[in-house]
Amino acid sequence: MLEPITWTNSTRKLSELIPWPINPAQIGKDEAKRLEESLAEFGQIQTIAVSPTNEIYDGHQRQTVWGASRKFGMDYEVDVRVSSRELTEQERKKLVIYLRKGTVGAFDWDILANNFEIPDLLEWGFRPFELGLTDKGNDPNEEWQGMPEFGNEDLQGIIIKVHFADEVDRKEFAKKLGIHITDKTNSMWYPERPENLKNQLGTGLVYTDES
Repeated sequence: MLEPITWTNSTRKLSELIPWPINPAQIGKDEAKRLEESLAEFGQIQTIAVSPTNEIYDGHQRQTVWGASRKFGMDYEVDVRVSSRELTEQERKKLVIYLRKGTVGAFDWDILANNFEIPDLLEWGFRPFELGLTDKGNDPNEEWQGMPEFGNEDLQGIIIKVHFADEVDRKEFAKKLGIHITDKTNSMWYPERPENLKNQLGTGLVYTDES
């Protein structure tokens, strides 16, 4: 049976840390920029987790981004937490997923909506679709990054999200607007679709998803 793991505080230069070859976490250009700005503005908040032989358990992106930074570099000294023993490969895999997915909480969207500004949330890392600013399950702009630009007219229009407390509210809303809304309806044009979209999407007011 493996002995329990304990952790001690220490410091290391970024150049002393050894990346894990199969680390599954990645970071994008925008996120990397924020990560560097975070260190400059707030200092190091989270420690980097390492083995007794300096192999990184958690902190690959910080080593990569801060090490490549002109302001910090690989000689920059960081706070680390050192495990009392080497983690097994399975323990290491489990820890990596736990730290990024399995033990991470969720945002309270009502608190965000009532206490935070949307431009700030977008600047700090939220994507438009996460805030309901697009009507798709992903950010439609991401698919086209690096592709040639075309002068197409923006046909998206103005999008708002409407939430109903119950079925009575939904029916009352539909009655006031003079439209038909079912429990399958997920988007619509009001008062009607623009003429240049009717050939693409068909006529009629309400689009329903029957899937």
